Amino acid sequence: MSSYAHTWAEPDLYILADPDLIAECKNAERRICRIEKDPDPVLKPDKPWEGAGPDGSVTSLQDPFYGVVLYDPVEKIFKAWYNVYDRFANRMYSPPVADQGYSCRYAVSEDGLNWLKPELGEVLYEGSLQNNILRFKNVHTEGTSNLGEQVWNVVPYNPPDTEDRYVASLQSSYPDPLYSHGITMCYSPDGIHWRMHFPPVLTYEGDCHGFCWDPVSRTFLLTTRSHEYGNLCRRWNRPWKRHIALFRSRDLIHWTAATTILEVDDKDPEDAQLYLMYIVPYGHLYLGQLLMFYTHEMTLDVQLAYSRDLTNWKRIPERSPILERGEEGSWDSKHVALTHNPPHPMGDKMRFWYAGKNAPHYQAGYGAMGTGTLRRDGFVCYEAGDREAVITTIPFRPPRPGSATHLILNVDAAGGQVLVEVTDADGNPIDGVTKKDCIPITGNHTRTIVAFKAGPGQYFSRGNFLRFAEDVRFRFYMRNAKLYAIKVANYEPQWPQCPLE
Repeated sequence: MSSYAHTWAEPDLYILADPDLIAECKNAERRICRIEKDPDPVLKPDKPWEGAGPDGSVTSLQDPFYGVVLYDPVEKIFKAWYNVYDRFANRMYSPPVADQGYSCRYAVSEDGLNWLKPELGEVLYEGSLQNNILRFKNVHTEGTSNLGEQVWNVVPYNPPDTEDRYVASLQSSYPDPLYSHGITMCYSPDGIHWRMHFPPVLTYEGDCHGFCWDPVSRTFLLTTRSHEYGNLCRRWNRPWKRHIALFRSRDLIHWTAATTILEVDDKDPEDAQLYLMYIVPYGHLYLGQLLMFYTHEMTLDVQLAYSRDLTNWKRIPERSPILERGEEGSWDSKHVALTHNPPHPMGDKMRFWYAGKNAPHYQAGYGAMGTGTLRRDGFVCYEAGDREAVITTIPFRPPRPGSATHLILNVDAAGGQVLVEVTDADGNPIDGVTKKDCIPITGNHTRTIVAFKAGPGQYFSRGNFLRFAEDVRFRFYMRNAKLYAIKVANYEPQWPQCPLE
């Protein structure tokens, strides 16, 4: 895998999106922290081959700019691959694309906000090669190319003995009686020139899918709707709804069987469906960016799911969107979907990109790509007001008696303070590391180490390291503060026996 693919996975960083970390909470509110969106899109449909009319108006896009944004530290630019679905513009290609087909575009940017659309010379549109449309070479059909397909994911990739730097996944169709369609992989040395693998690696599987590299298990992960799941629903006369199934692979060719990992439940609205999910390994978790589809109004927004082992998945209890639709009349009022890439680090913040549209799903309208930011690790927080809140973790176990650890917090106490106490597994404060021994934490920090005053000394070593012989809990006393994440070196959390349903 690529040496420059940014990873957010940190096994000893515990983000509070996982409610099982907290054993007891008094006087604090747990809440979803929504992505703060910029008001206007940053990547707009301003070309005829993107649906723009002579006057610049766009009303014929069936979908927003689903896509991927990656930063290339070698070239020091952002690269975007985004899909356009315009029934009218598709007829102008040479040869024409099917009326209901996608084509993929390419753009670059120095800051992720201002984008250029280079002339690639790959595809004829109205007799000209001066456009940013990508072509995917289909080696099975003697060098012909696929245009009417949707590229869902691009992942940095540099296997030995090749010049490839990227692998992309798409759902494609073939003039083949056995492998008529399915999800396949495409490879590229530069993100512009692509060659398609045949046969499809997941025959007949879903069009919408997420695909990523997991640096923890060192496998590729792909989520989609399972073809077999649909067959079972028909066989059992069970109502079919979109769901999330997971496939895994080490070589991109051989994949595990589908495992259904998420379905709608009685906590969801009656018309809710799980449209697709992209997985981001983050901290101690796998976070699922879950695109929710509401069939009554045909609208979409993004919620979160999580897992600690890729097998047992759970929805964030609040069931509120981390990326919500815009207000009525805005460019993203009906449909929002995060791009399929990890967030980009920006100091104490993370930048996201998202697709948006002002018309319901599959209805023509204006679609584009927007952006927004979120605090680092800040998916969920525990928030305290004027009244002191007390939050206590589950036990953490040292690998052996006397092993050193330190506690680092992501906390906003700019208008208040946080005090920390260490207790034994039964909740009894430990002398020398009690609330009154803690040096108060104030200010706004994404990383600040917890320190205690000079005490008996048996728990301390240089550098604010702590040493304990048995399981300990961490208790936080908070006023007018927000807690987002805790980092505990070496010690292992003792998870509840049945944390995932």
